[in-house]
Amino acid sequence: MTARPFFIFLMVVILTAILAGSPHAHDLPCLDKDAAATFEPRENLRGYGTTQEGLVKLSVSSSGAWMLTFSPPQMNGAVCIVWLGEGWEVVTSATEKEARHYER
Repeated sequence: MTARPFFIFLMVVILTAILAGSPHAHDLPCLDKDAAATFEPRENLRGYGTTQEGLVKLSVSSSGAWMLTFSPPQMNGAVCIVWLGEGWEVVTSATEKEARHYER
C-alpha cells in the first residue's frame, strides 16, 4: 500500500473514532480491540514499552507512515491514537555531524 492511500485510510478511521467517541471519554481517539487489529497490523509493529498507565506501541508501514498508540489496561485491548505521521526514517548509526543536526 502506498503512503497516500494508507494515510487516507488512517484519517478515515481516526475521524470515525473521534465522531463515535471513545469508550471512556478520553481526549484521545480510541478504537475497540477488533477495529484496532485491522488498523494496526502486527507486521508494522516496530517497538513497544510499558508504563504504569498502559502499553505504548510504535508502528511503521513500509511506506514510512507511522503511528504511536497507547492501550490502557482498563479498556480491554482498546487502542488510543496518540500521534501519527509520515516519512519515518530508520537510523542505524549516525555520525557526530548528523547527530547534531537532529538535536535542533
